[in-house]
Amino acid sequence: MYLRQHYKKQCIVLIDEYDSPMECAYNEGYYKEANYFFKDMFSSLLNNNDENVVKAMLVGVLRIAKSGFLSGLNNLKVCPLHKERLSPLYLDKFGFTSDEVELLLSLCKNLQIDDVRKWYDGYIAGGIIHLYNPWSIINLLSDGILSTYWTDTGSTQTLKNLLWKTSSSFKESVEKLLKGEYVADIEIQDDLQYLDLDQFEDSAIWILLYYAGYLTMNSEKKLGIPNKEIRSEWHKWVINVPFFTKKKTITSMLNNLLQGNLDLFSKEFENMIVDTLSYYDIITSSGKNAEYIYHVFCLGMFANARNQGYIVRSNRETGYERYDVKIVPKPGVNGTAIIIEFKIRDKKSLHDTAQEGLFQIEKKQYRVGLEENVKKLLEIGIAFEGKKACVLGHLLYRTDKGTWNKDLISD
Repeated sequence: MYLRQHYKKQCIVLIDEYDSPMECAYNEGYYKEANYFFKDMFSSLLNNNDENVVKAMLVGVLRIAKSGFLSGLNNLKVCPLHKERLSPLYLDKFGFTSDEVELLLSLCKNLQIDDVRKWYDGYIAGGIIHLYNPWSIINLLSDGILSTYWTDTGSTQTLKNLLWKTSSSFKESVEKLLKGEYVADIEIQDDLQYLDLDQFEDSAIWILLYYAGYLTMNSEKKLGIPNKEIRSEWHKWVINVPFFTKKKTITSMLNNLLQGNLDLFSKEFENMIVDTLSYYDIITSSGKNAEYIYHVFCLGMFANARNQGYIVRSNRETGYERYDVKIVPKPGVNGTAIIIEFKIRDKKSLHDTAQEGLFQIEKKQYRVGLEENVKKLLEIGIAFEGKKACVLGHLLYRTDKGTWNKDLISD
């Protein structure tokens, strides 16, 4: 309104990375509050505001629609990268085209187009237009050296965290990607929500990887790594995610957990902490931040329980508070349910801190809502201090009256 008053005409609104605040809100735990705020703001700005705004363009990674803060707007034209019937007005606007890159390279005689294609080409808009990442090309022309100029975005950290939680089939697909193969014949949705990522569905992670530029789609609708620059980014990720390199250990540890072999699980778990968790990440974090690092690490190890007939849940509200991790057998599966509470050692010993986690599970009534098919329950408290961990637990049996009998199995 104030711009219209100043310039005496309607305004054009340009918003870059419009979804970035929502990703930040998702990572920091205030997604719903942010959604309400931006829904009101964008509705006031773009809905029934013809008096002040003549046009608007919003650019971002994910299309936030349906239950998102743009749900009240019915006057948007959506132009995603993968749509084959994308308007020709936008088809070549997602990056530099081949013709544009060749023109730029004509001014830089020491660079060959074939080498540049291998490093930075590979994105395809509308199924027909090859595109290059503008940031990489600009830096290439400035430095004159074929190298990695890719800059991490907010989406990158989200993706790194999610890689720890993926299934074994997802990890197998990543191995194929690194070999240059195309994988994951999935449908790219236009309206993925960040909250969808909490369901740990591989398809949601594939979609986010695609929109964030870490994957491209070929003519057969399959996904692959677009170029040499992005392949190097993938290699950095895989090195830092032990579940791509320690499969046998992870499988053994998870099997011991699901079978209630807590002593064996504890030994393998503590060894995994020492071998793979970054000590630098731990010592530079404290309180909730440190607990979050351990939480993500453990979720990655437990994710494959989904392939053995279990449901893996995290940070859901039950009883009087939110539990950390709950692993529950699906109906028809004769398995043990598991509830885990993480604690960071403060003043107490590691043993007492783990015991505090166990006590919290019972005090906060995290057992409430367990399905009728669950007859055995393993409750675990895990205390952390740097690369040290203490695992305590007890196995409970459900009686005919619905109460639980407890057996201490680790101390």
